[in-house]
Amino acid sequence: MIMRERKKIAIIGGGIAGLTFARSLTNEDYEIHIFEKKESFREIGAAISVFPNALCVMDDLDLLEEILQNSGQFKTVYLKTSKGKVLSKSEPKSDYPVICIHRADLHSILLKNIEANLYNDFSLKDIAHLDNGQITIQFENGENRVFDAVIGADGIHSEVRKHIINDGEPIFRGYSIWRGVVKTNFEIGYGSETYGIGKRVGIVPIKDGVYGWWATCNETYMQDDSPEGTKDKLKRLFGDWHHPIPDLMNNTEVILKNSLIDRKPHKGWSRGNAILLGDAAHPTTPNLGQGGCMAIEGAYILAKSIQKYGLTKKAFDRYENLQYPRSENIVNTSLKLGKMGQITNPLLIRLRNFAFKAMPSSVAMKMIDKYFSYRVTNIEI
Repeated sequence: MIMRERKKIAIIGGGIAGLTFARSLTNEDYEIHIFEKKESFREIGAAISVFPNALCVMDDLDLLEEILQNSGQFKTVYLKTSKGKVLSKSEPKSDYPVICIHRADLHSILLKNIEANLYNDFSLKDIAHLDNGQITIQFENGENRVFDAVIGADGIHSEVRKHIINDGEPIFRGYSIWRGVVKTNFEIGYGSETYGIGKRVGIVPIKDGVYGWWATCNETYMQDDSPEGTKDKLKRLFGDWHHPIPDLMNNTEVILKNSLIDRKPHKGWSRGNAILLGDAAHPTTPNLGQGGCMAIEGAYILAKSIQKYGLTKKAFDRYENLQYPRSENIVNTSLKLGKMGQITNPLLIRLRNFAFKAMPSSVAMKMIDKYFSYRVTNIEI
């Protein structure tokens, strides 16, 4: 019997998007190679929301049970003022739970027993298209490899995006974000977002008294926390906010900080057999909590499109046509929510808070359900 040669797919970036794609592509005609520029395959110490629209993919991949065992579920979400006054209460309802998990745990689950060749410390240098449709990849370590397709899952600063779209640097949105994960001796059992003057704090339960939190403040791009230091700065900014915000920040060992950036939605995610995925294709601010979820959805669509149509323009176009409208809406809506959350004008703050209090829970749930009820596993590829 003649064995058909397997086509080779290179995934640039060993994060959640790339790993989900590798697990979703179940056709044995493809051989997957994943290249990570860091020294090891790992994720940062922060929490990630995995909402029902992404959990359906994890269910399809038979990973749902393990993810639920390592995550925290919350059935109630509060919006509050910095003094703890409740502006709204909502209770998301879905066939899948609303969960939060440590990014490193989700990454580890996706990585476990994955059918792919893994390479760490491989940083992309250049891509060249060959006349036969294949792609040559040059790495900073001097190695060159030839593949039948290249998937750029290398994040918001994607080198593959430079090759395909080349739309310059990401856009700074005027505020910074601090993130942390901390073990506590108490349980609150719900998620919350608290609003101040140009500042916000979000809290999500992970598991067994472990919480993820994030905080934002209007700042200049890449502003550091010197000379006072991160914890003293956070104490100055949030020390008088409601419980348990000061305790969470004060007891967190590792606090990460980034300037909030995204990109304007841009079509044209593929060039030849090179294609973008996840944050490389549609980076978003985190105000809807859908960045990771979109990466999971897109990875599933791309894998199933390739499975059905092969490494063809039809497959790549089908993926983009299905993913682009939804990602465009999420990117733009998240940007608007961020602007609303970071306002400093006292009158606008009062109007915002009044709107939160006046909005019926059913209306808020309808807005959330627009994102939660999407089932990428049910769409016709």
